[in-house]
Amino acid sequence: MSAFIHEFCRRSNPLLPCFSPRTRLRWIPQDPITLAPLLLVLALCFCLPLGAQQTLEVSNVAPRLTVAGDTVDAHDGRIIRFGDRFYWYGTSYGTTNGFTTANHYVVYSSPDLKDWTYENRLLPNQPEGVYYRPHVIYNEENGEYVLWYNWYPKLWEGQFGVAVSDTPTGPFRIVNDDVKMARSAEGLGDFGLFVDDDGTGYISYNTINEHQVSIEKLSPDYRSSTRENGGVIAKHMEAGSQFKRDGKYYLMTDWTCCFCNYGSGARVYVSDDPLTGYVLTSNVNRRPGQKLRTLNDGTLRGADYATFSRREKGWEHLVLDFDEPKMQRFLAVHLFTGNRPENCGQVDNPRVHPEIVIPNLRVEALVDGNWRPVSGLRQKHRGTATATSLNLTFDPQVTRMLRLRFDADTSLRQVYVNEVSAGYPYEAFRTGPGIRQTPIIPAQQTYVMRLETTSGPEFIWMGDMWGSATDNVKGHDYQYWGAPLRFNRDGSVRRLRWTDEWSVELRE
Repeated sequence: MSAFIHEFCRRSNPLLPCFSPRTRLRWIPQDPITLAPLLLVLALCFCLPLGAQQTLEVSNVAPRLTVAGDTVDAHDGRIIRFGDRFYWYGTSYGTTNGFTTANHYVVYSSPDLKDWTYENRLLPNQPEGVYYRPHVIYNEENGEYVLWYNWYPKLWEGQFGVAVSDTPTGPFRIVNDDVKMARSAEGLGDFGLFVDDDGTGYISYNTINEHQVSIEKLSPDYRSSTRENGGVIAKHMEAGSQFKRDGKYYLMTDWTCCFCNYGSGARVYVSDDPLTGYVLTSNVNRRPGQKLRTLNDGTLRGADYATFSRREKGWEHLVLDFDEPKMQRFLAVHLFTGNRPENCGQVDNPRVHPEIVIPNLRVEALVDGNWRPVSGLRQKHRGTATATSLNLTFDPQVTRMLRLRFDADTSLRQVYVNEVSAGYPYEAFRTGPGIRQTPIIPAQQTYVMRLETTSGPEFIWMGDMWGSATDNVKGHDYQYWGAPLRFNRDGSVRRLRWTDEWSVELRE
């Protein structure tokens, strides 16, 4: 019986010391009726896990809503845990194009990253300007919550502001709306905040001039910069986020995006020092290069998908040639209205992304030299302001060619066709100067959030999916929150992958 109790206790919680199986416990009753209550007491008092565990479940397949049923309107900020709640700080865009003085900062809170409650407007009396990128950190020395933000009294004359509050929900009081940085003369743009294990604060930011990224040390109260700068790490980058893992410092950033609907990459820079010495190791939000396909219209584009460009006189059909007969039963069709918008930065322009109209689409297979409609065609649609995805399934069909027929008056500018869907069902056609590979996640990085889990610290890559709202409202654009980053043995970050849903056990 002693061995039984020992094994029962060991399996219930291997961290707790239990009786040795060789220990003879003469006081343990041997009859089952008397023994049952004792075993229950032992299970409850000695063998239950130490401390409660909270399971966080994250879904990327639907908009994130408040407990009142409203879509969360918080972008290009951060989520951080203070106490037993998560706080989502972001820019509220509403129905604007994102370049207006109507932008303002908000905060939502949640116990589990799922049930969000709108809390407050962070700067209720903000000076007139265009506002982006709110980040809040906590100073343990003085008990202040410190808000840094990027704002423009006039586009694109960027500067940083700092405000403080005694509570994480504010409102925050502005203490400096023009913080002087080592590179202030070149204009100040996107940034991220990081607090090291010893409480030292750092800011990674880019300039407006050439979008030069560098890291700077903050003052002990986090209200200003020491102007101790580690030097330019990269150019033409933005939306940086810094974190620390196993003694190494990571900075993730990529090409400027400007509310791009195709998403940015995620370059990973690593150093042994928080300020300087960063080396580019990889870009984890780019698909590996694959053989480009030549289509019937002679177009060469993309990485692992086929691209069709609209001709001046429009199109009637597009043909996929598979070289030899093969079984077909699925296509992912990605439709775009156009390239990167040219109105980036025009405050008076009412919309960045033009609305897309879904055309009528038919699928035909080449059978015995004749084009025949496929049978059992089913269509699942995910729409956005600039792109829409049609996941097409049909009865299995052996064919060498498939033909897609569109309405003659379609407003489409670009069409991509995937033989196999991988990740989120629409891909990108442009990713930055000289870059031909498509992002894996069509999102612009916002922040890398650290989570303390029962497995140790985990790091969550987060990004804004611009132009993804089905109602074409920028404030309703989705966010992607990735499953914990995966690391190789040498500390390098593995390539991102789309995950519909994931969960972790949070350490209390």
